[in-house]
Amino acid sequence: MKLTLPTLHVLYFGIQAKKGRIDAAGNSRRGASNIGEVLNQALMMLGHEIFDPELNRRVLVDHAFVVAGGEITKQARNWLGARLDASRRSQVMFMGRDDILQLYAITEHPLPKAARWTE
Repeated sequence: MKLTLPTLHVLYFGIQAKKGRIDAAGNSRRGASNIGEVLNQALMMLGHEIFDPELNRRVLVDHAFVVAGGEITKQARNWLGARLDASRRSQVMFMGRDDILQLYAITEHPLPKAARWTE
């Protein structure tokens, strides 16, 4: 995803989506992703160039979103922050299930039919 600023500078965003919970456990349980896997994938995303066909050149990703359908534990966030240097730490942003639901509430978008509560 890219965003063009009013100054015509372009910011590039990468998204790493995980289905379930992200925790700092040593091994991944069913439905959970290990934060070590997330760290390796985020570093690869930030360190490798991508091709922008509109500019016809290779560019680097400026920011990485780590999005989880479940919870991102505080221990996982702290572990990742301790492993990244200060410049990389500001490039990684987290969005858990609660953040996604808050976006729906703030923007007043209707929830998808599969997410609605029915009795």
